[in-house]
Amino acid sequence: MKSKGLIALLVVTIAAVVVAAMGSFGGGAGTDPRIERAVLPLLGQHLPDVARITLVHGATKTTLVRSEGNWVVEEKSNYPADLAAVTQVVLGLADLRYVEPKTQKPDLYPRLELEDAGKPDGKSTLVTVSDPKGTVLGEVIAGKQGIDQLGGGSDGVYVRMPGDAQAWLARGTLKLPDDTNGWLDRSIVDLPREKVREVVLTQPDGSKLDIARDKPDATLALKDAPADTKLKSDTVLVEPTTALASLTLTDVGPAAEMPSDGAVHGEVSTFDGLTVTFTLAD
Repeated sequence: MKSKGLIALLVVTIAAVVVAAMGSFGGGAGTDPRIERAVLPLLGQHLPDVARITLVHGATKTTLVRSEGNWVVEEKSNYPADLAAVTQVVLGLADLRYVEPKTQKPDLYPRLELEDAGKPDGKSTLVTVSDPKGTVLGEVIAGKQGIDQLGGGSDGVYVRMPGDAQAWLARGTLKLPDDTNGWLDRSIVDLPREKVREVVLTQPDGSKLDIARDKPDATLALKDAPADTKLKSDTVLVEPTTALASLTLTDVGPAAEMPSDGAVHGEVSTFDGLTVTFTLAD
C-alpha cells in the first residue's frame, strides 16, 4: 500500500513539474483569456473608417493615406499605392488572433523580429491604423512570419503590443514590404506591340526616328529614311514598339525634378486611336 501511495505521489509530482515547465516556457497559454481573441478588436469594428496606415520598419517610415477613394503613398508625392497590398494588410490586421504567449525578455525579441520600432537594423514593423480624425484604431509590432506555421493552412505571425513586454504568436497573414517602394502601384502602362501603329522618337538635336506600319500584320519600316539606309537586322525596328509593353516602375518622383538635358521625346500611336507621349532621360 505504501509503495502504491509513493508511486501515485511521484506521478502527481512529475505531472505538476511538467505543467509548471510548460507554463513557464509558453507563457501560460492555457490560462490567458486573450487566446483566440482578436489582436486589434477595435479595427475589426471600424474597417470602413480606416484612412491612414503608418508603418515603421527599421529607419524607414511609410505612410499610406486614403484620398478620394484611392490609396496613395505620402512619402512618394502621393503616388498611387498598390490597392491589393493595402487591402490585404488592413484585413490581415483585423483577422489576427492570439494563439500563444511567448517571451517577455527584450533580449529575445530579435529572434522573433519584435524589437522596438525605429532601430536602423531592426526587422520589426510598427503598424498604426487611424481613422480620418486621427483616432488610432489599432497599433501593433509585427515580426517574423511563417507560412502554414500553425498547420491546416493557417499562417503564423509574431506580434507585440507597443509598451507591452509580452510577445505573442498570432494566427493570421501579413504581407509587409520592407521598403516604401514596395507599397507603390508599379504598373505604368501596358501597350502590346501588336497595337502599335507608329513610334516617333525626337532626339535633343531635333532629329527624328519614325517607325510605322499601315496594318497590324504589316512589316515595320522607317519613314522618310534615305534610300541607301541599311538596317542591322529585320528586327531592329521592333524594340521601340515594345517600349510601353508591361512597363513597370522601380521608383517615382515629381516630374518637375526630372532632368531635361539630353532628354528624348517620344510619341506612340495605336491603330485604335490612342496616342501616348513620354520623355526619356538618364
